[in-house]
Amino acid sequence: MPSHPSSFKALGSAPSIMGAVHEPHEGITTLRLPKGQVSTSSPPRSSGTPGSWTSNELPGISRNPDGRPLTSPAQLFHGLGLMEFLETDPRPAFVIDLDNTADFDTGPIRIVYANASLRAARHILEHLQVDAEDAGHNHEFSRFKAWAVACEPSRESPSSWPQSLEYGGIGWTCSTLRKRFRFVCGNSNVAPVTPSSPSMLPSASSLESQGQIRSRHNDASTPEADYFGVVEDLASPSTARTDTTSMLGSRPGTAMDELVTPGDELSLITSFQSQLQTTFDWTRIPLDDPNLGAHHRLARSIDWRSTSLGPVEDWPADLRILSNMIMGSPHPAAMYWGQDHVAIYNEAYVALAGQKHPQMMGSRYQEAWSEIWSEIGPVMTRAWENGDATMKYDDLLFLTRKGFTEETFFNWALIPLVGGDGNVVAIYNPAFENTRRKISERRMLTLQEIGVKASLARDVKGFWGQMLAGLEYNPFDVPFALVYSVDDGNESEVSSMHSGSLLNPPQIVLEGSLGVPDGHPSAVPLIDLKSSEDGFAPYMRDSMADLSGPVVLSEEDDTLPGHLLEGFAWRGFGDRCRTIVVFPVHPTTAGDSIVGFIVLGINPRRQYDADYQLFVSLLSRQLATSMASVVLFEEEIRRGQRAARLATLNQQELSMQLELRTQEAKESEYRFSKMAEFGPVGMFITDGGGHITYCNNMWWRISGHQNSESSPDSWMLSIRPEDRAGVESVWRRLVEEKLPVTHEFRFNGSRQLKGGHLVDRWALMSAHPKKDDFGALKSIFGCITDIAQQKWAEDFQKRRRDEAVELKRQQENFIDITSHEMRNPLSAILQCADEISSCLNRYKTSEATPETLNLLIDSCVEASNTISLCASHQKRIVDDILTLSKLDSNLLLVTPVDVQPVKVVQNVLKMFEAELVSHNIDGALRIEESIAELGVDWVKLDPSRLRQVMINLMTNAIKFTQGRPVRAITISLGASKDGAAEGLSFIPPRRTDQKDITDAAEWADGEKLFLHVAVTDTGPGLDDDEKKILFQRFSQVSPRTHVQYGGSGLGLFICRILSEMQGGQIGVQSERGDGSTFAFYIKIRKAKTPPQDSPDNSAVPRATPAKLAAAAVSQQPGVKPAGAGYNLQPANIDPAKMLDVLIVEDNLVNQKVLQRQLQLSGNKTHVANHGGEALEALRHSRFWNEGKAAMDKQLRGATLAVSSEDKKNISVILMDLEMPVMDGISCTREIRRLESLGVLTQHIPIIAVTAYARPEQIENAKAAGVDDVISKPFRVPELIPKIEELVAKHNMLPCSSGC
Repeated sequence: MPSHPSSFKALGSAPSIMGAVHEPHEGITTLRLPKGQVSTSSPPRSSGTPGSWTSNELPGISRNPDGRPLTSPAQLFHGLGLMEFLETDPRPAFVIDLDNTADFDTGPIRIVYANASLRAARHILEHLQVDAEDAGHNHEFSRFKAWAVACEPSRESPSSWPQSLEYGGIGWTCSTLRKRFRFVCGNSNVAPVTPSSPSMLPSASSLESQGQIRSRHNDASTPEADYFGVVEDLASPSTARTDTTSMLGSRPGTAMDELVTPGDELSLITSFQSQLQTTFDWTRIPLDDPNLGAHHRLARSIDWRSTSLGPVEDWPADLRILSNMIMGSPHPAAMYWGQDHVAIYNEAYVALAGQKHPQMMGSRYQEAWSEIWSEIGPVMTRAWENGDATMKYDDLLFLTRKGFTEETFFNWALIPLVGGDGNVVAIYNPAFENTRRKISERRMLTLQEIGVKASLARDVKGFWGQMLAGLEYNPFDVPFALVYSVDDGNESEVSSMHSGSLLNPPQIVLEGSLGVPDGHPSAVPLIDLKSSEDGFAPYMRDSMADLSGPVVLSEEDDTLPGHLLEGFAWRGFGDRCRTIVVFPVHPTTAGDSIVGFIVLGINPRRQYDADYQLFVSLLSRQLATSMASVVLFEEEIRRGQRAARLATLNQQELSMQLELRTQEAKESEYRFSKMAEFGPVGMFITDGGGHITYCNNMWWRISGHQNSESSPDSWMLSIRPEDRAGVESVWRRLVEEKLPVTHEFRFNGSRQLKGGHLVDRWALMSAHPKKDDFGALKSIFGCITDIAQQKWAEDFQKRRRDEAVELKRQQENFIDITSHEMRNPLSAILQCADEISSCLNRYKTSEATPETLNLLIDSCVEASNTISLCASHQKRIVDDILTLSKLDSNLLLVTPVDVQPVKVVQNVLKMFEAELVSHNIDGALRIEESIAELGVDWVKLDPSRLRQVMINLMTNAIKFTQGRPVRAITISLGASKDGAAEGLSFIPPRRTDQKDITDAAEWADGEKLFLHVAVTDTGPGLDDDEKKILFQRFSQVSPRTHVQYGGSGLGLFICRILSEMQGGQIGVQSERGDGSTFAFYIKIRKAKTPPQDSPDNSAVPRATPAKLAAAAVSQQPGVKPAGAGYNLQPANIDPAKMLDVLIVEDNLVNQKVLQRQLQLSGNKTHVANHGGEALEALRHSRFWNEGKAAMDKQLRGATLAVSSEDKKNISVILMDLEMPVMDGISCTREIRRLESLGVLTQHIPIIAVTAYARPEQIENAKAAGVDDVISKPFRVPELIPKIEELVAKHNMLPCSSGC
C-alpha cells in the first residue's frame, strides 16, 4: 500500500490559493421533506407510526437477527385497506355518518360513500333516496331509514335491535366502525330477519332525540395522532349536510340523478377523505406522488425486498424513523442497517459517493467501499458489538469513486444506533470532506518553501538548485520534475535575459531533476530548441508559442508521451503520472524573454482540476518573481563592482581626504573629551535603546553610582526609591515618544555643603533625543547638573518665609490678645474713676445723710479696689511684654545673690494667699528631704528670675483650678546633684552649646547643685497634642483658652527662657482630667551665711490687706460680684423712662462696673455671664413666643412656661464678643435666627462691647447681626447715645410706656 503523505502545517495566510479552495460554509441550507397523504382506514399498527408494528405489540412474531419481523400472510392481510375491500365487494354497500344529525330528520339518507356495486345499481340507489316528506312516500323507506341510523344497542341486550332488515327486495345488514360510521350492505342471499313487532324498530319520532344524543356523544371525539402527521377530519357534523350532495354529484332528473352522475367515482372516493392523513414519511408516500423528490423517489424505487431490510411496507418503526432522520439531514450522512450494513444515504451524501451513486443505495458497505473496508471494517465491528462510537478528523482515505484511486481527507464518524429493544440496529455515518483544504495547505507550504529557498540564491546559476530543493519538499504533488535553463554561450553577466524567445529559440541545459534517474533518455543534458526532437523539446517549443498557460499532456486525451516516462523513480505514492505539464519561466523584469523550462508531473491520485491549475500558475509566478529578484541582485552586484573600480581610481585622493577628516575628528573628539572631563556637569550618551554608552567623570561623581563595566545600565538603582518612578516615566517618554525632557530628582545618599549643612544629592537632568532619517531613535545626548546647593537655598528660603509668615501671624494674634487684655481693665478703670468722680460731685451738691455717706464710701472703696486690681493685671501683661523684649534684645541678665530658696518660695506663695482663699483653693508647700540631705540653706541664685518663673506658674495654676470641683495647688521644692527628676521629661533647650553660668566669678566657688521646683494643680489636665504646643511664643493650649481664662500666651514661653538662662530646663507631666505638674530646675552654688540685711528681704513685695481684698474680687464665671444689689439710682430719674439693658459679660469686674454705671444713668439692668445665659434671659422676656418655640427642633423640650407677670422687658443688649460657653458672635446669630422664625416677636438691638478694635473684627461682628459696636475702653456717656438711638429706631420703649 502506498505511504501516506506527511502531515503539513497550514499557513496563517494564504490569500491566493486558500481563497479559491475554501469549502462553502456560509449561508443557510434548507432541505424540504416530502409531503403526501396516506389512508388510515386500516387500524393503526402502533401509536408511533401507523401501519407498523412494534416489538411490544407483536411479541410472538419471529424476527431476523437484525430485529426485522419476518413477512407472513397475517402481516400482509393486516396492511389491506377498507376502501380497497369495499370497492372490490360485489354487494351494494354504502356508509352513513352517524354524527350527521340531518339523518335523524325526515328526508333521504345522507350517504357519505357508495361502493362501485351500489353506484352501478341505479335502481337500488334510487330506493335509498326517497324523501319522506312527499305525500306519496313509501312507509317502508321510513322504517328502513330508522333501522339504518338507529343507535347500536348495548352488548347486554343485543336482541333489542335487529342485525338485518329487508327493504326493496334486498336483505340488508349493517355494522358500526369507531361508533361513528354505519356500513350498510345489501345481500340477496341473506335471509332477512323481520322484527316480530314494530316496536323493535325505532319510530320516526324518536330519530330526532337519537340524533341529539349522538351529537352530544361525539363532541368529545378527537383526531388520532400520528408520528408523521395528524389525521385531518374533513367530514365534521357541521359540514356533512351541505357536502353530501356535492360529494355524490347532481344531475337534473330523477332522485338518483341528483345524487350520482356518471364519472363521479373519484368524487365518491374522495368523499371519504376523513380517512386520509398528511405525512412526511417517505417510506409511506406512493412512488408516483409528485411531491416526492428525486432522491426520495430513487430510494423508493430500490428493490428493498432483495435486501435484508425487506419491503418498505414491512419496515419496523425503528427503521422508518432512522431512515427519515438520515434523509432529512442537510449534512452528508449515511446509515448502514443490520449486520450486513445495508446503505441508506441522503442527497448531500451523493457528492461524496461520486460514481458509486446510485448503485450504492441499498448495497452493503463492504461492497460499496471495498477499497477502504480493511481499514473501516474493524471500526464497524467495534461499533456493532461493543457500542463504540468513533470520530476521526482529517483522515486520509484512498477512494475509487471517479475511476481512479483518489487521495482524499475526511472528518467522519461511525455512531451505533440503538433500536427499541436496546440492541444496535444500525451505524450512523456523518462525513465531511476536507480534501481541498488539506491539499491546498500542502501546496501552499510548497510555494512558501520554494520562496524561502530561492531567496538564498545569489546568482542565476544557484537559483535553479535552490528551486529544485524547494520542489523536493512536496513529493506527492511533484512526483517528478525536470528543470532546464537557457544556456548563455558567452556567459555574460545578465544570464541570457534576452536570448530566449520564439524568434530565437535558445539552447537549454538540464539543471537538475527529481524522480528521474541519471542518464534517463528523457533527461537530455543539452537541447537545441531550434531543431531538437529529443526528450520534451517539442513540448517546450509549444509552450514558447502559447504563453497563456502551460502545455498539458494527459492520458485522457491521449497526448501523454508514455515512452518518455518509462523507468522513472516515481516520488510520493509511487504511481505512474497520468498528466504532466510543461511551462517556461519568465522573469517579471524581462518581458516575454524566457530563462528556463519546467517539466512537472501531476499527482496521479488527484485530478488536474482548477485547484491544480491554480497551483501550477502560482508556482510559475513564484519562480518568475524569485528569478527577477536574483537578476536584480546580480545587476546590483555589477553596479557595485563598477563603483568599486571608480573608487579604486580615486582611492588616493579619498585616502588623503579621509586622513584629513580623521585628524579633524580626532581633534574634535579631543576637545569634547577635555570639555567633558573638566566640565561642571555630568554628560552622557545613549544608544537607540536608551542604554548609556558614554558618561564623563562628573556624571559618576554627581550620581554617586559605582563605576563598573555593567553599571551604566543600572544607574536608576542609584536614584532614591521615592523619585525612581518619576524618572522612569520621564525616561520612557524620552525613549518611546522621543521628546526632550527636563527633570529634577535625588540620588541615594547625601553630601555636605561648604557651610557644613548635610543635604540630599539633588540633580537636574536635561536630555535631547536624536532621530535617524526614518524617525527612529538613534541616540540621546544629555547632562545632569548638581543642584543640591540650589535646593538647600530654596528650602532655606522657604523655611524662612514660612517662619516669617508664622511669626507675623503670632504677632497679630499677640497684638489682639494684648489689646484685649489691656482694654478690658482699662475700660473698668475709666468707668470706676467716673463713678468716684460722679459720687463725690453728688455728695457736694446734695444733702448728705449718714446712710448716704456710708454708701458713698463703700462705692468709692470698691471702685478704687477695682482700679488697683485692673492696674495689677495690666502691670503683669506689661511685665511679660518687657521681659520678652529684653529677651529678644539680650538685655535680661542673671545676677546671683545669697538667698534662702525656701523663703523665696514661701514669699511667692504668700503673694497669692488672698487669691487662693477667694477661690477656695487649698495651697501647700512641700519641702523635700533632698534639701536637708544636701544642706541647702544659703545659696547663690537670682531670686527675681526664680520668683518670675514661679509667679507665672502659680498664675496659670490658679486660673485653671478655680472652676474645678477639687481645688488644690502644691509647690514642691527639692535639690539634686545631677538635675534629673524622676517621672518628668524636660523640654530640650533651644541652644545646646550654652556655657555653665555658675562658672563665672560672681557665683563664687561653692558646691554646684540643682534646685528643683514643681507646681502641681488639679486643673483639667492636658492631652499629648496640647502638650506639644506649650512653652512656645504666643502659644496657648487652644483658641478657647484665651476666651475662657485670658492671658497673652507668653507666660510659659518666658518661664522656659528664664529656666534655660539659669542653666536649667522646664517640663510638664499631665493627663487629661488628672491635673498637671509644671516642674523646672536651675543651677545654684552653696554660699556662706549672709548678713541680716540680705537683699532678699527687701526684694519681696508685701501685699497689704486692702490689696489682697481687692485682688480677691472673683473672676470666676457665673459668680455675681458683691454689691451688685446696691441701689445707687438717682432720686430725680423718672421710672417710666428707664430702659431695660441686658449686659452679657463674662468678666465680673467689667460686668459690675458697667451695671453700676448704667444704673446711675437711670436704667434697669440684667446680667448674663455668657451667651447661653443671655438666651435663657430672652426666654423669660415679653418677646418670646412659646408656640413658635415649640415648633423649633433645637428649642423643643428646653422651653419653660413663664407667666405674663414674670416676663421682663429688654430694650437693648450689650454683648461682649469673647466669652466662655457661648461667645457673643454665636449668641447674636442665634438671636437673629429666632427672630426670623418668629420665636422672638421683635427685633432686639444688640451693641457689641469688645476690646478688639481692628476694622475687620468690627465688620465680622456686624456681619453676625449686631446693630452697633463700641470698643473698650469707653465711658458711659459715650454708650448712652448709642443705646437711645437704637431704642428709638426699633421702638423699644420702656415697658411702662410701650408694653
